[in-house]
Order: sequence, then C-alpha cells, then structure tokens
Amino acid sequence: MEVFGIYKSLLGIVIIVFLTFGGLPAQEIQSTCIDCHGLLEDEMTYPVDSFTNDVHNRAGLGCVGCHGGDNTAEDMLESMSEEKGFIGTPGPLEIPELCSECHSDPSFMKTFNPGLPTDQYSKYLTSVHGKMNQDGDDKVAHCSSCHGAHGIRPSRNPLSHVYDKNIPSTCATCHDDSSYMAGYDISTGQLEDYKKSVHGIALLEEDDLGAPACNDCHGNHGAIPPDAESIDKVCGICHNNNMVDFEKSSHADYFSALESPACETCHSNHLIKQPSTKMLTGEDPVCGECHFEDDGTGALEAAELMANRIDSLENAIIGAEDKLEEADQKGLFVNDGLFALKDAQQIAFKARTAVHTFEADSVVSITAAGFEQITEARNIARELLDNYVFRRKGLAVSVVVLLILAFAIWIKVKRIESRRRQ
Repeated sequence: MEVFGIYKSLLGIVIIVFLTFGGLPAQEIQSTCIDCHGLLEDEMTYPVDSFTNDVHNRAGLGCVGCHGGDNTAEDMLESMSEEKGFIGTPGPLEIPELCSECHSDPSFMKTFNPGLPTDQYSKYLTSVHGKMNQDGDDKVAHCSSCHGAHGIRPSRNPLSHVYDKNIPSTCATCHDDSSYMAGYDISTGQLEDYKKSVHGIALLEEDDLGAPACNDCHGNHGAIPPDAESIDKVCGICHNNNMVDFEKSSHADYFSALESPACETCHSNHLIKQPSTKMLTGEDPVCGECHFEDDGTGALEAAELMANRIDSLENAIIGAEDKLEEADQKGLFVNDGLFALKDAQQIAFKARTAVHTFEADSVVSITAAGFEQITEARNIARELLDNYVFRRKGLAVSVVVLLILAFAIWIKVKRIESRRRQ
C-alpha cells in the first residue's frame, strides 16, 4: 500500500506538470510544412522555430489545424491548394472564429485539457474588442494579439504572453502605443502609471502573483472598461470589506447620483498609491477635493479625527512592539503580549477599512478596542520587564550578601589560624 501511495503521488505531480507547462514533450510531427519552412530564412522560418514549444505542437496539433492544406503532400502547390482546404494566413477578422472551432467545442477540448474553459469566444463577442472586431475593425485585439501565434504557451508558463507578470506588457503592446491608439479616444501611458502603483510594484517587483494586472479589473476575453456603476464591484472582488462599508455609507448614493466612479475618485485607477491617513488630512487631502472647511458638513473635521485616531493607534502599536522586543531580547516569554499586539494590528486594519463608512464615530469606536489591546500588551511587557529588573536586583543583593558572608568567613578563618600559631 505504501508503494501504491508513492506511485499515486508521483502520478499527481506528473499531471500537475502536464497541465501547467503544456503537457508532453513536443511531438515529432511529420510535416512538409515544417520541412519546407525550415529551409527558408528570416520571417519564413520563424513559425517553425517558435512552434517547437507551442502548446498545440506539444498536443500533436500541426500546421493544418489552423492553416488547412495537406502537410503530407510533397508538392508545395498541392499541399497549399484550395482543394486541400488551404486558407493561408488568417486575417485579424477571421482569427477569433477560427480559434473558436476548437476552443468552443467541449467534447474536442476535453481530449487535450479538460480544465480549459470553452466559453472564451462567446465572452470575446461581448467585449469591446470583440464587438469592434465584428464590426470590421482589424486593429483591435484578437486571440493571437495576446496569446501569440506559433509560440503559444500555457498561461501558467512564465514565458507565456499571458502569464500574470507579462500581461501588463502584453496589453501595452497596443495601449501604450499612442500612434496605434490614435482615433480610439483612449489615453496611453497606463503601463507607466501601473508600474508606479501599489499593484504594479507588488506584481512586477515583489513577484506577488496575487496582485491585480490589467485583466483582473478589465476582464480577459470579455474585456470591458469598468463604468461608474461597476467600479466598486470590480475593486470589491479583492477589497470586499471596503466595498461593503462604502455601499452602506451616504457617499454611495451621492456617487451614484453624480455617476461618479466610486473607488477611482479617491484612489485613481492605474496609478493607485499605497493608501495612508494623509489622504484624509494634511496639506492636500483627497476629501478636500469635494469638501471645504465652510461647507457645513463637518467632513474635513471628521476626516482629521479619523486620521488622528488611526495614526495614534498605529504609533501605539509601534511603541508596544518596541517594549515587547526589549523583553524578548532579555529572554522573557512574551507570547501573551504578542497575541494582544496581533489583535491590535487587526483592529488597526479594520479601522483603516472603516474609513469607507465615512463615519468618524465608527472609527473612534473601533480604535478604542485597539487601544485596549495595546494597553494589555504594554502592561504585559512592563510586568515582564519589572520582574526582570526585580530579579536582577535580587540577584545583585544576593551576590553582595554572599560576598559579605564569604568575607566574614575568610576573616573568621584567618583569626582561627592566627590563634593556632600563638
């Protein structure tokens, strides 16, 4: 049974590798297409070179699957004849439907990868790209624009154009080209903004694959630009608590009535910076873009109160951390204090989230619970350090007493020895 378990584990690893990196090694497909193009130069031989590691090649699907024709015919004219179904290089307007012939067929796709969805084409038709493609615009993105043509790799492969970290640069191929995008009334430069954003830094610099890229907000095959009514839902996929708090707030109704994008209004879109309490107060607070000191709402005063409470709590957390660290360095058991400190950190996170309620009383109430945990943590640290000092003082006194006793014994011994010599 143990041997069977080992084999079962090995089989599981093989299956994971198969699905992640494209399956079995490339098939040795006998094809006059490959034989002929392999003898050519420059762009004519590129399809052969790049197709070697293509996911379709690894699955045993050759040139005729997309281009038609007969890859067994020795004569070039015969292999590329209309009678053999040769269609040549499909154009941008033809590619989506061509790819869908296989990718929209569940019974066919399950033979190669049962986990791959088969609704990509139907979603594409609902997207901005798909609708414009159907209207005859051959510049908009289609399947090979994002996935490539002859060197397609599974999305989990780091070399894939649609691997998480590669998606921003893939989208930027079009969206960062001002001359290409001219006429679409869409700004360029999103990639540079994204690279400087908290999301971009997490994904591209810190290798956090859970951080959102373009497709996480705009969609994949069903890509659409989020509108004012949906942005909080898009952001809420990850930031659920923020979304729930915002939707309960009075601001939600105002933003909806003004058709103003919720999260984007305060946080921007592609250039989202790390949120901080400086957004609430300071020289140029975000709240000040809509509210004024004399607008009668008291919004700026509430924002300042929330910022001060959160800053005070976070500073108190740092102070408690220092005290517990001091105790830990002395070898004291600080686990109870760390548990209280962890609770305070979670409360601080909850307080930052509660800012989206725009109710100062709520933030004050939450932070009050955090200060209680800080007090507990500091008391634990203080008690530990006080006991440590007490023990050290006790040890010092004991040492002094022992030294005095030792000195007294030494004097006594000397007197005894002196009497014996007399």
